[in-house]
Amino acid sequence: MARVFDTQSYLDMVCQLLDQGKTQVPVTVSGHSMVPFLHEGDTVYLDLLERPAKQGDILLYRRPTGQYVLHRVWKKTGKDLMLITGDAQQDLEPVRPQAVCALVTAALHKGRLCRPGDLRWWLYAHVWRWLRPFRRRLMSLREALRRKKR
Repeated sequence: MARVFDTQSYLDMVCQLLDQGKTQVPVTVSGHSMVPFLHEGDTVYLDLLERPAKQGDILLYRRPTGQYVLHRVWKKTGKDLMLITGDAQQDLEPVRPQAVCALVTAALHKGRLCRPGDLRWWLYAHVWRWLRPFRRRLMSLREALRRKKR
């Protein structure tokens, strides 16, 4: 019989595993804030963040409300603050390094493993990040083209 956990309890356990030295912990993506890079049902692989976060990194962090979020570092504003956003979003959220639980080191999207250094990873970590002001329009255009194709 399968056990059912709520997301917060599950991610609490994932963070504990990482703290105990486990690496490459797989987590299934839930939600749409990282579209188009990650989609609901994709898998990300998490490791502890053992270096300062960089622009373009995807981090699992915990908001003051206790909610876990998986978003990308848009910009660092010093060593005590980062501005983070989802790939499908425009709003920036300030996050302190102490709130970070893990770093995404790989992603499985549509059966393909993507890692830092791969072209797809690089495009989203650099080019897509700087297109933040135009994301809504680009996503609308993408959706219109998909509908037209059908």
